[in-house]
Amino acid sequence: MSMISRQAMTVFMLAVFAIMVGTAITYPEGARFMPLTIGIPGILLCLLQIGIDFRRPLVVKAEKDEMQEAQEKAAKLVGHSVEFGHAEVIDAPHDEKEMVRREVLTWVYFLGFIGGVLLFGFYAAIPVFLVAFLRERAHATWKRTLTLSGIASVAFYLIFAKGLGVVLYPGALTSLVMDRIAG
Repeated sequence: MSMISRQAMTVFMLAVFAIMVGTAITYPEGARFMPLTIGIPGILLCLLQIGIDFRRPLVVKAEKDEMQEAQEKAAKLVGHSVEFGHAEVIDAPHDEKEMVRREVLTWVYFLGFIGGVLLFGFYAAIPVFLVAFLRERAHATWKRTLTLSGIASVAFYLIFAKGLGVVLYPGALTSLVMDRIAG
């Protein structure tokens, strides 16, 4: 996919998410949960991608200039014009066991998160999921893991509970324990 088509797709997806969020704001409280849950992170990720894409053309231009310089130098050496082909990156041989391990681990994360939400609710499952993921997959330090998980959890709570007034599923076990405590 070329840079222009990738940017066009990002802008298109940003428009889709913005329309989704704009429309969802007009819905009643219970009906706007899912579009906002998907739309707000989608908007943020599209904006992040647009920011990354704005930095990328500088690198691509520099690479083209270097490629053109190399072609000119080679042409002077051999006495005629030279055009370098673009090398294709060939992936290292795929290790089937490693691929299976990664796929199983991805399913464990996904199902663990869903199970955590069903049992303990969003507010408990999100920080646990983030800590596990950042620590094991991103190899982040404990300090960074706990800091990022805390910031993301607080932001999630402030956006959905306080900002949008959306009541999230509290979890089966959490509801049971809270009912027992309440009497």
